[in-house]
Amino acid sequence: MIFCGWLDSMNLAQIGLERGKILVKGRCEVNQKTSSYLFCSVSSFAVLISVLLFMPAVSIAQKVKIQTEDGVTVVRNPKKPVPQPNGPSKLLLKEDLVIGKEAGESGYLFAGLRSVGVDDQENIWTLDWQDIKIRVFDKNGKLINTFGKKGQGPNELQSPIRMVVTEDGTGAILDRNKIAFYALDGRCVKEISTARTPAARIKIDGKGFIYLDSMDLSKTRILTLRKFDPELKPIATVTSYEEPFVFGVANPFPGLLYFHGTKDGRLIWLVTKKYEFHVLDSGGKPIRKIVKDYVPLKISADEQQRILKEQYADRPYQIKVEFPDAYPPVEYFIGDDEDRLYARTREEDGKGGLWYDVFDPEGRCFTRFALPKEEMAFIIKKNKLYALISENEEGIPLVKRYAMEWK
Repeated sequence: MIFCGWLDSMNLAQIGLERGKILVKGRCEVNQKTSSYLFCSVSSFAVLISVLLFMPAVSIAQKVKIQTEDGVTVVRNPKKPVPQPNGPSKLLLKEDLVIGKEAGESGYLFAGLRSVGVDDQENIWTLDWQDIKIRVFDKNGKLINTFGKKGQGPNELQSPIRMVVTEDGTGAILDRNKIAFYALDGRCVKEISTARTPAARIKIDGKGFIYLDSMDLSKTRILTLRKFDPELKPIATVTSYEEPFVFGVANPFPGLLYFHGTKDGRLIWLVTKKYEFHVLDSGGKPIRKIVKDYVPLKISADEQQRILKEQYADRPYQIKVEFPDAYPPVEYFIGDDEDRLYARTREEDGKGGLWYDVFDPEGRCFTRFALPKEEMAFIIKKNKLYALISENEEGIPLVKRYAMEWK
């Protein structure tokens, strides 16, 4: 059985079929008398049809869709990054500084790192929650100041949880019952009580507004994000996330709430159970939603056993561990000083690292990069990425800095 197909009208003059195989030629030639037609067998025609059907599907799948829904701009990203015209398509990282491995200098050694911050002079602030110390290094990694003292009195820290460096170069330490603000020289310039507003994480935007999140466990597990003025007077509840909670049952991958405040007062938040960023303007109004498609990653039996051994080996026998069907699509995210977003996924790069998806200020995922699993991208400023390493192979906490090159 023979089929005759017209190729010129389909712009396929580059494709020829011979015995069911696709060949690329300078032009399509079957014989001296026929140059506009392609004669092929039924099996070859089936291959041609599959090519025709597949080609537009790939093109459509790689398109970022932007539309308006109920007054909110919704950016829908496909599974793979889509480089944008006149923009970068690749990010290269070059390690240029490591802090914490100088054995001869005790001041450079960390006991337990919890947070890293960077001011406009590129001084590197570190919070050591075990030593109860804030150490500040210059941009070359030289220690320039150490301060902090354990205690419950003024200018003392009891159990520091998180630290951020504000736009004016002040270090804000979230302690058990207060927020303590320190100048570069170690002076405690202000303290605000959080006794009535317990929190797990803190962010301060470019306008000085404070964001705190908290968790409540009762019949359900509730995460709540609240906005406060610079004196910690409540302004609004930004969002809440609720999921089932049963005493005696542990979930290794519960939903977590992450958020980022921009210089102009916008807030971006995400719950790790969904690959959706929510962007609010300075008044708290939703203005953008950024969605990314993904393939759910199953948790292998070997990985479950590793987690049970490392995280739950000492649990009481009555505690039951229940794994979800798949990892959450996002582990956490951070934002940089140019309004790009970086989301760490659970997808491995095949070299011992995990992939980070990178979104431009419009919410389009345009590239990705990988870091070793033990390195957590913590802050990105002036095209430099600062990673926190809780423990390296020798069990030592480190801060690592990478120079970023966009291509």
